[in-house]
Amino acid sequence: MTAVRLRPLLLGTAAVLATTHVLGVLFDDPPLRHAEILALLALGGYALLGELPKPRWVVPATLLVLVVEAYRTAPAAINHDRDLRLLLPAPEGPSPSPVLLTDGLALTWAPLTASLLLLGAGRRWPIAHQPAARRRPVVVGTVLATLLFVAYPAVRLSELALDLSAREQSNSTSTDPVSTTVLSAGSVLLAPLVLGLVAICLTAVLFRRGRAIAAVGAALLAVAALPQVDLALATMDLLLAVRWNPAVVSSFVLAPPSLRLAPLPALAAAIELIAYALLAVGLTRAGRRGQTVTNSPR
Repeated sequence: MTAVRLRPLLLGTAAVLATTHVLGVLFDDPPLRHAEILALLALGGYALLGELPKPRWVVPATLLVLVVEAYRTAPAAINHDRDLRLLLPAPEGPSPSPVLLTDGLALTWAPLTASLLLLGAGRRWPIAHQPAARRRPVVVGTVLATLLFVAYPAVRLSELALDLSAREQSNSTSTDPVSTTVLSAGSVLLAPLVLGLVAICLTAVLFRRGRAIAAVGAALLAVAALPQVDLALATMDLLLAVRWNPAVVSSFVLAPPSLRLAPLPALAAAIELIAYALLAVGLTRAGRRGQTVTNSPR
């Protein structure tokens, strides 16, 4: 089978595996543990069979980073004998460890590394086709996207500060200053914020280089950073719930795992995988176009 026929097959396989992974995240019951890894490997094969922009190691290295993260976060082995989950009461004793910058970085290090690799290489890529996108619209769009993106974590952080102030007024046993907790929450949000800003810059660079499909994928990476903001704040909310009410509730039984939905992680996973697919497709197609333009007579 030739590479021309094999590439669409690999792309379709990646789409099926990515859908399987997202459904597993949504229902917290993955039918295939390594679906995300296999989907990224299929995308890697798709990219390697095409003509990549120079330096040719950048796109494979980017996918390798994503595969490592997918392997690190692969779900544990499925236990079919597990029918119900039990939520135990929070133990009394020392407070949980504080939430730090590394907690937010653990959520976003892989897409952030991938975006930085592509951004560093993309600035030197030739324009894929003429005429190139005009500079002024790209700059204006980048500024507007940056303002809109920064506004979201700022609003969420303000909501947290207001909620903490209300809790402090109604709970005299609190010993944590609001400013300290807000600062800790801000450190958690820093990594998703940087991911969004780097992805916006990558979008602008790819548009300027005439790689529209890859630019849409980079824009989706910025969109995927928004659910990561909420996921980072969810970590903070769990910590605060234990701090404000250490003797939380008595044990009770939850629904079976197959009935528990996780829409926010599933949404983030879906957007990220679509973004990676568009980047793989856009960069390989743009590589062929870029060679055509650079070799054409001027």
